[in-house]
Amino acid sequence: MKAYAGYEYYSGSYLLGREPKMADKEFAFFAMQASSRLRRRTFDRLENMEEIPEEAKMCCCEVAERLYAAEQAKGENGLILQSYSNDGDSGTYRTEEISAAATEMGIDESIRRWLGHTGLLYCGVGE
Repeated sequence: MKAYAGYEYYSGSYLLGREPKMADKEFAFFAMQASSRLRRRTFDRLENMEEIPEEAKMCCCEVAERLYAAEQAKGENGLILQSYSNDGDSGTYRTEEISAAATEMGIDESIRRWLGHTGLLYCGVGE
Protein backbone atom coordinates (compact mmCIF):
# COMPACT_ATOMS: atom_id res chain seq x y z
CA MET A 1 0.00 0.00 0.00
CA LYS A 2 1.17 3.53 -0.73
CA ALA A 3 0.38 6.89 0.79
CA TYR A 4 -1.78 8.94 -1.56
CA ALA A 5 0.07 12.18 -0.79
CA GLY A 6 3.67 12.92 0.07
CA TYR A 7 5.19 15.60 2.26
CA GLU A 8 6.12 17.75 -0.74
CA TYR A 9 2.49 17.81 -1.85
CA TYR A 10 1.33 18.48 1.73
CA SER A 11 3.75 21.34 2.36
CA GLY A 12 3.29 22.87 -1.08
CA SER A 13 -0.03 22.28 -2.81
CA TYR A 14 -2.20 21.51 0.22
CA LEU A 15 -0.97 24.16 2.63
CA LEU A 16 -0.56 26.94 0.04
CA GLY A 17 2.03 28.80 2.08
CA ARG A 18 0.59 28.08 5.53
CA GLU A 19 2.78 26.58 8.22
CA PRO A 20 2.83 22.75 8.31
CA LYS A 21 1.26 21.16 11.37
CA MET A 22 3.48 18.08 11.03
CA ALA A 23 7.11 17.34 10.27
CA ASP A 24 8.08 15.04 7.39
CA LYS A 25 8.28 11.84 9.47
CA GLU A 26 5.03 12.55 11.30
CA PHE A 27 3.26 13.26 8.02
CA ALA A 28 4.51 10.01 6.50
CA PHE A 29 2.92 8.03 9.35
CA PHE A 30 -0.40 9.87 9.39
CA ALA A 31 -0.63 9.99 5.58
CA MET A 32 -0.34 6.20 5.55
CA GLN A 33 -3.11 5.96 8.17
CA ALA A 34 -5.25 8.37 6.14
CA SER A 35 -4.57 6.44 2.93
CA SER A 36 -5.69 3.24 4.61
CA ARG A 37 -9.02 4.85 5.44
CA LEU A 38 -9.38 6.26 1.93
CA ARG A 39 -8.56 2.90 0.42
CA ARG A 40 -11.31 1.26 2.44
CA ARG A 41 -13.87 4.00 1.67
CA THR A 42 -13.12 3.98 -2.08
CA PHE A 43 -13.29 0.18 -2.34
CA ASP A 44 -9.64 -0.01 -3.51
CA ARG A 45 -10.33 2.17 -6.56
CA LEU A 46 -7.42 4.47 -5.76
CA GLU A 47 -4.99 1.55 -5.61
CA ASN A 48 -5.71 0.69 -9.23
CA MET A 49 -5.20 4.22 -10.58
CA GLU A 50 -1.96 5.19 -12.28
CA GLU A 51 -2.36 8.83 -11.22
CA ILE A 52 -3.97 9.74 -7.90
CA PRO A 53 -6.57 12.52 -8.43
CA GLU A 54 -5.97 15.91 -6.82
CA GLU A 55 -9.12 15.50 -4.72
CA ALA A 56 -7.76 12.28 -3.21
CA LYS A 57 -4.40 13.89 -2.43
CA MET A 58 -6.11 16.85 -0.76
CA CYS A 59 -8.39 14.49 1.16
CA CYS A 60 -5.41 12.42 2.30
CA CYS A 61 -3.70 15.55 3.66
CA GLU A 62 -6.82 16.75 5.47
CA VAL A 63 -7.53 13.35 7.01
CA ALA A 64 -3.86 13.05 8.05
CA GLU A 65 -4.13 16.42 9.80
CA ARG A 66 -7.30 15.31 11.59
CA LEU A 67 -5.64 12.10 12.77
CA TYR A 68 -2.56 14.04 13.89
CA ALA A 69 -4.68 16.60 15.78
CA ALA A 70 -6.58 13.81 17.56
CA GLU A 71 -3.30 12.20 18.58
CA GLN A 72 -1.87 15.52 19.80
CA ALA A 73 -4.98 16.27 21.85
CA LYS A 74 -4.47 13.20 23.99
CA GLY A 75 -2.88 13.78 27.35
CA GLU A 76 -0.36 11.61 29.16
CA ASN A 77 -3.15 9.29 30.28
CA GLY A 78 -4.47 8.87 26.72
CA LEU A 79 -7.57 10.98 27.38
CA ILE A 80 -8.47 14.26 25.74
CA LEU A 81 -8.64 17.25 28.07
CA GLN A 82 -12.04 18.90 27.63
CA SER A 83 -11.73 21.69 30.19
CA TYR A 84 -9.30 22.81 32.86
CA SER A 85 -9.71 24.97 35.94
CA ASN A 86 -6.75 26.37 37.82
CA ASP A 87 -9.03 27.50 40.66
CA GLY A 88 -8.93 24.06 42.23
CA ASP A 89 -6.42 22.67 39.75
CA SER A 90 -8.84 20.22 38.17
CA GLY A 91 -9.57 19.00 34.69
CA THR A 92 -12.41 17.31 32.84
CA TYR A 93 -11.59 14.68 30.27
CA ARG A 94 -13.67 13.31 27.42
CA THR A 95 -13.91 9.57 27.24
CA GLU A 96 -12.06 7.72 24.50
CA GLU A 97 -15.32 6.61 22.86
CA ILE A 98 -16.59 10.18 22.47
CA SER A 99 -13.31 11.54 21.14
CA ALA A 100 -12.86 8.61 18.74
CA ALA A 101 -16.40 9.05 17.45
CA ALA A 102 -15.85 12.78 16.92
CA THR A 103 -12.62 12.09 15.04
CA GLU A 104 -14.32 9.52 12.82
CA MET A 105 -17.19 11.91 12.08
CA GLY A 106 -14.67 14.59 11.07
CA ILE A 107 -12.85 12.12 8.83
CA ASP A 108 -16.12 11.07 7.19
CA GLU A 109 -16.95 14.74 6.60
CA SER A 110 -13.58 15.33 4.94
CA ILE A 111 -13.93 12.26 2.73
CA ARG A 112 -17.42 13.25 1.61
CA ARG A 113 -16.37 16.85 0.93
CA TRP A 114 -13.34 15.95 -1.19
CA LEU A 115 -14.48 12.72 -2.84
CA GLY A 116 -18.28 12.89 -2.82
CA HIS A 117 -18.54 14.16 -6.40
CA THR A 118 -15.81 11.97 -7.90
CA GLY A 119 -17.62 8.63 -8.05
CA LEU A 120 -14.88 7.04 -5.91
CA LEU A 121 -17.29 6.49 -3.02
CA TYR A 122 -19.85 4.65 -5.16
CA CYS A 123 -20.43 1.24 -3.60
CA GLY A 124 -22.01 -0.38 -6.66
CA VAL A 125 -20.40 -2.32 -9.47
CA GLY A 126 -18.24 -0.33 -11.89
CA GLU A 127 -18.54 -0.22 -15.65
